[in-house]
Amino acid sequence: MKRPLQYLLASINLAAAVAYPALDEKHSLYARLLGLSCGLIYWKISPNIFATIAKLNSRRTDLIREVKRLNSEIEILPRKLEELARSKQQELDDRESSIIAREKQLQEQIDAANQALSKQQQELQSSIEAANSELEQDKHKFLEETEEAIARYQSRIELLESEIDDLRSLLAQYEAPALPEGSSFEIILVRRCMELLLNKRVVCEFKGVAIDPDGYVVARLKPQDGGQKAIEKWANYLHIEMELAEAPKFATLRGAVQIWLKPQEMVRLPAVAPFDEPPTNPSSNPPNLRIVRSESLNNFGENPTPEPISTEPNKQFDERLMKFVEPSAKLPPFGAIRQIERDWIGYLYCFHEPPIRNQKALILRVWGYKSGDSSGYRSARTRLHIILTDAGIEIKRKANQ
Repeated sequence: MKRPLQYLLASINLAAAVAYPALDEKHSLYARLLGLSCGLIYWKISPNIFATIAKLNSRRTDLIREVKRLNSEIEILPRKLEELARSKQQELDDRESSIIAREKQLQEQIDAANQALSKQQQELQSSIEAANSELEQDKHKFLEETEEAIARYQSRIELLESEIDDLRSLLAQYEAPALPEGSSFEIILVRRCMELLLNKRVVCEFKGVAIDPDGYVVARLKPQDGGQKAIEKWANYLHIEMELAEAPKFATLRGAVQIWLKPQEMVRLPAVAPFDEPPTNPSSNPPNLRIVRSESLNNFGENPTPEPISTEPNKQFDERLMKFVEPSAKLPPFGAIRQIERDWIGYLYCFHEPPIRNQKALILRVWGYKSGDSSGYRSARTRLHIILTDAGIEIKRKANQ
């Protein structure tokens, strides 16, 4: 509130000073009195301007004195800086000389330590060589003694194994089951199955066999030692050795292990409908053997004996291989070439999606050998060439196709 009043009084004073020369005598006197009154009122309510001026003069004097002092200091400042620089340089020189001396001392200590370490390394190396030489001698001596002991025990093991095999053969003669007799296809097939299991020392008692409408030979066997697991673990072995179209299925039903076998020959029987999918869940009840046999005989005609099957292997890649089921185990690439090897190669070469034509891929898929596996791979490659040649396929020996 005070500052706007000061501005108003100052404005009136200035206006009166400007306007009074242009007015008449009476009004000019009024204007002068008004301006003078406003000036006095402004001076009365304003701070003491003279005190302010005195303060400013005192401040000016102090500033002049401070400037003089600073000028005097500026004059002597280069000399002080020069002295300070000399002292700092001297300090740096002293520190540098002390560091150089310390480095020399440390270098001498390092050289002495390196010499001592080199000497210790030489001593350690000589001790290591002596220990290695002694260890090598002990190793040779131990290996010689071990080889002699192994040779003795190996000969003893061979003798014991021969005795065990002799005893096993005698035991097998006593425990050998009565194999089913007959010349029908299913009897021959189950007899072959029992012989293969007997080779693996799985003695089974024959309980019956039949052919079901889906084209499976259903055999019922009772293991003398163990149950279904004793036979089931040889599923891949039976699949390969019996050249089945698919791996056999097992189920324990009514006091016997029931086995579903799908031979390659049964796939080509005209009276049995071709199978589309392997039985994932075999029937929980065993078939009535008499009913299944009578139905099978009715399907085949009045003659109870199936038509004789040619023993000549089928070397062509025909459409029957479209339903081929790959075994879960690899085949051994030795001995005579089996029909399952031909069928597997034909299925992969012609009917697999996509067809596999690369020879290395075929060998790895069927026999499980990679390139560089020496004799096994070479034998598998020879068998593959024979199979493809018998099927009338030209072999590109220099291109893996």
